[in-house]
Amino acid sequence: MAASGARSRGRAGNGLTSTARRWLVCAAGCTLTMVCSIVALPGAAHAQLSPFGLGGGTPGPGAPPGKPGAAPPSTHAATGGDNGTTLPKTDLPLPEDPTAIPDAVKKRIGTDADLDLDKGIAKKPEVDFYGLYVATKDGDYEFKTVFPFWARRKQPGNDVANLYSPFYYQRRSDRVDVDMAFPLFYKSRVEKENSLVVGPFFHQEEPAHDGKPATHANWFFPFAMEAKTSDGGGYFHVPPLLLFTQHSDRDGFDLIGPMFCSWRGGPACDVRTTDDIDLGVAPFYFYGRDRDSEYELIPPLLHYYRWNDVSDHELNVWGPFLWERSRQSNAFNIMPLYWHNWGKDEDHLTLFPLFHVGHKGDSSLLATPLFVHGTGDNGETGFGTYVFGRYRGRTEYDMWTPLFHWYRDPDVGRDTKLFLPFVYRTTSPRSDDIAVFPFFAHFERFGVSEETWITPIFRHQTSLTGWETDLNPIFYMGTENASTHLVVAPILWDFASPKSRQTVVAPIFWRFASRDSVSQLALNTYYHETRVRSGKDWEFHFFPLFSYGESPDGHWWNVLYGLTGYTREGTASKMRLLYIPIKTSE
Repeated sequence: MAASGARSRGRAGNGLTSTARRWLVCAAGCTLTMVCSIVALPGAAHAQLSPFGLGGGTPGPGAPPGKPGAAPPSTHAATGGDNGTTLPKTDLPLPEDPTAIPDAVKKRIGTDADLDLDKGIAKKPEVDFYGLYVATKDGDYEFKTVFPFWARRKQPGNDVANLYSPFYYQRRSDRVDVDMAFPLFYKSRVEKENSLVVGPFFHQEEPAHDGKPATHANWFFPFAMEAKTSDGGGYFHVPPLLLFTQHSDRDGFDLIGPMFCSWRGGPACDVRTTDDIDLGVAPFYFYGRDRDSEYELIPPLLHYYRWNDVSDHELNVWGPFLWERSRQSNAFNIMPLYWHNWGKDEDHLTLFPLFHVGHKGDSSLLATPLFVHGTGDNGETGFGTYVFGRYRGRTEYDMWTPLFHWYRDPDVGRDTKLFLPFVYRTTSPRSDDIAVFPFFAHFERFGVSEETWITPIFRHQTSLTGWETDLNPIFYMGTENASTHLVVAPILWDFASPKSRQTVVAPIFWRFASRDSVSQLALNTYYHETRVRSGKDWEFHFFPLFSYGESPDGHWWNVLYGLTGYTREGTASKMRLLYIPIKTSE
């Protein structure tokens, strides 16, 4: 959360502005003393491993470090100045690999941390080595160590760092100051930001500058955390008391034990100033509101309220009482006995379980435990009891006892009678159906199809596309357009179409034919034929004694699958003797 307090601060410094890195540095300080001797020689690896990289700046990728006091090149706007606008007379050289990524850039991909690389290195090191003492000088960069007790680094920018192993680290520079006594004390300054860590206490502050407000953070981990952030907000957390608050000038969240409040569009938890708010005391009370809706829930009182301005809908529940209002209708219920809803030209009332009565326009309905009666908008009427029913409208329906049902449709001339569970009869200008279950059934659609059943065993059907006769479950025969089938289970299966035919007489005969090939197995003989571009390719096998085959280019034969045999393909030929192929011609 300290990182949150400093999140809006510029990242032009380095990773020390992150609290997480500060704690990592503290933990790593002791370990880094062990590598001081191997980093005495400066270079790319030295720049990454140096323990004195805490809080330093970073030169631009690929840019050589500038020397202190060096004047920048002068520029002139006047014609003829040092930086004139004369175009080059030759093509500018391109890099050898234009798509190559510099090492300094690779190290920054995936992170916004500012890498603290060693500066002032000329790559001409001078090294003195006297046992535990090592001294390195390379341009404006100096490094000295008496391993493992002391190490010192000096580089441009008045940047001097000392490590008094294994517990104390100090750095002084124009941008960064650090004092660290591992693991209890840490103090740093990165430009205008100051941080202090003493045991579980953490403090960070930054004064107002460049139009940004002052910020600070104070932690006594894990008991209390407080901060003011650069977005005008802040946070205050006391985990042992389940107290968490976080806010800005636009939104926020508060949690105090069972009480909570989350809001947007305002600086504080106030229903008068926010655009969207949810608050409550779990699990007893919940309330929420936004620009278009509002809700309230009180579980102990069985209360729920909802309102939506867009649909102009409102619902209010208190225990068994329910009120509901919309643009189209209203309702009032005392659940589960009394139900009443009404609207324009309609009204419905239920007193359960005694009756229901209602109307909408010209239609009406009356329902009681003994009978039902209703009328429709077009004069339809219906009446029903347990043993009698009657409906009159465009169609007609009568029911006497639950066993007999009679339906009529005068518009299409349909008449249907059902005597449960045995007799079904339907007549119309298009069809004639009768069924006496389970003995006989006849279904006819005039001029299209006719189907007859005699018990579930025998079936015969004819139609415009073919016919079929079945004797379940052993015999099936028929045609459908140009396809035929014949099944005498479990011995004979024959299916034929204009493109193929499959015949099986189990277990002695199997034949599968298509336009391009034929495969046939009969007892211990096998025949296969395939059409090829220049003719026909076929073979015959008499298992296991003899096989013979021909193709447009030649023929072949074998006895006992190669004990002896002969093959010719074009002008090439070979014979087999004791399964050994012998070439006889090319």
